Amino acid sequence: MAGAYGQETTGYWPAAFIGAVLLLTLVVTTTRAVMRRRWPRYKPVAAEPGVRPLGAPPSNVDVPFERCRGLIAEALIVRERMSGQIDAETYRARMKDLAREAVREGRADRNAR
Repeated sequence: MAGAYGQETTGYWPAAFIGAVLLLTLVVTTTRAVMRRRWPRYKPVAAEPGVRPLGAPPSNVDVPFERCRGLIAEALIVRERMSGQIDAETYRARMKDLAREAVREGRADRNAR
């Protein structure tokens, strides 16, 4: 009757292999369960207001509006220079004007405090 279902293997190697795989599976699942119960996952604690967590990008709340306008103006000047709309001398002159404005605004801001 056994011959009707295909070839029969002789020996205990297939049974030993299957037993080893099942034992390994049992050990791995038990170890994972114990590790999870013993060392729970890290849950970050809410940070205090005003304290930035390590690795977090800086907040833009304290950036003054005038500084943003200056950066936009600088980006526009660089874009014009890179596209060839203005020459090097015009680029230098405009950048010097932006730097002078920033210095004046910085002094006025310091004096107002």
